[in-house]
Amino acid sequence: MARVRVALPVALVLSMLGLVGCRAEAGYATEANCPVEDSEFFVLMAQSVPSATLLPCIRALPAGWSYGGSDVHSDASSFWLDSDRAGIHAVEVSLASFCTVAGALDVTNSTSELGVRDYLRQLALHPYSANRYFTFPGGCVTYRYRFGGKADPTLALEADEALTFGPRAEVVAKVSRSLGLTLCGAGAAPCVGR
Repeated sequence: MARVRVALPVALVLSMLGLVGCRAEAGYATEANCPVEDSEFFVLMAQSVPSATLLPCIRALPAGWSYGGSDVHSDASSFWLDSDRAGIHAVEVSLASFCTVAGALDVTNSTSELGVRDYLRQLALHPYSANRYFTFPGGCVTYRYRFGGKADPTLALEADEALTFGPRAEVVAKVSRSLGLTLCGAGAAPCVGR
């Protein structure tokens, strides 16, 4: 019996180490890839900010970019991208129920995202640092660009092309079809106790 108790935790640790070492490169799948109904990560994200009608996701990673990881809390979720030129944690994508855009430049006309307002606050050019806010019913997504060293600010355009949004309603429908459960929040039943 003692061997089983030791072997199981060792196997668990080894499998976790194997998962930690996995990184998605250009063209590889990540938990944050679109479409949003294809990943359990988006179920967690949808419940972390139940008022949000859209969820951020990765359309396709360009060469040199990789998926860094994710973090989900009871009132916000995020994932980040690493770059071989812009550095580790070069772009963080965060979902919250709201954000403050005071002082940011309205650049909505420059976005291809439908149904969102787009704002940009440039903080520094070298190294490049900026916040881009997308506001929509029930939520806000922030892209935090924090490039390292002398990375070219135009790398932000690559990151922007890699990212998009998916409707939360697709996650709600998938959970209902697959599990027979109802996610509370936008497009579903109201959340009780929030």
